[in-house]
Parts: sequence; C-alpha cells; structure tokens
Amino acid sequence: MLSSVRAMQGKTVVITGATSGLGLIAAKNLAAMGAKIIFTARDHQRAQDTLNALRQAGPIADHRAYFADLSLLADMKRVAGEIAAAEPRIDVLLNNAGAMFRDRQLTADGLEKTFALNHLSYFVLTLLLRDNLAAAGAARVINVSSHAHKGMSLNIADLQSERSY
Repeated sequence: MLSSVRAMQGKTVVITGATSGLGLIAAKNLAAMGAKIIFTARDHQRAQDTLNALRQAGPIADHRAYFADLSLLADMKRVAGEIAAAEPRIDVLLNNAGAMFRDRQLTADGLEKTFALNHLSYFVLTLLLRDNLAAAGAARVINVSSHAHKGMSLNIADLQSERSY
C-alpha cells in the first residue's frame, strides 16, 4: 500500500473536467498517491471545492486550478498556454471534460458545442501541451469518453450535426 501511495510522487497531472464525476475521483486518488494536480474548471466555487478536496487528499503538492470554457477555441488555446508556461514537465494529461447537450448549440467559433468540447478540446490541449509532455520522457495522454456514443454513428459529412442532432 505504501508503494502505491508514493507511486505518483513528484508527478504532474493535468486533468480537464476534474470538478465532478470521474475527473474528480481520478484527481483525488492521484493526489492521494502524491501527484500534483493541475485542472481546468469553468466555475470558481466548484474549483475551490475541488482544490480543498485535493489539498486534503494530497497536502504536499501545490495543486492548481485554471479557468476556461473548453468548448471555445480561444479558451482552449489560452489555458493550454497558461499551463504550458507554468508546468515545464507534464507527466499525465487526462482529457476528461465532456458534456452532452439536449439541443444543438453553436459556440462563438461557429462549432457545434458537443463536438468542440468532447473532441476538439482534447486535440487542441494535447497538441499545445506536447512539448511539456515530451519533457517528462514517458508521459501519458488519456482520453476519456462515455457510453453516450453507443448506438450512434459518425457522419463524416456532417461533423457539425447540421442535418441531424
């Protein structure tokens, strides 16, 4: 048990969607194993609640929250830049943020919101944090998805769900 508690000691883990659900559970468990958790959030109160939980689970590390709406390209790029500047080495990137919206919505970029958040943000963050991940030597990128895709099919000709949502 002691070896698993120290398994992530000194490691930096970036997590999107860490203020609830699977992301929060992963963040708390990794913090308890010694990892420093860097996470993105939209809501300041939920971020503070998450920081409190992380500090209780892993009080040694300097956990941090960065604020962004990951459905917006400008926010994806800005937050990736902020994290990259602050964290020269990233050992794990856990792309977990996601949502399923009842009605089709467009972002300010003109992108379908589910597609932007659940897919594009993963690619943009990973690409913009690539050098920081490479600096870790044996970094890992983990992309989380849900069962929401079951029974669905990908229509390459309609990625923005303009014809069918």
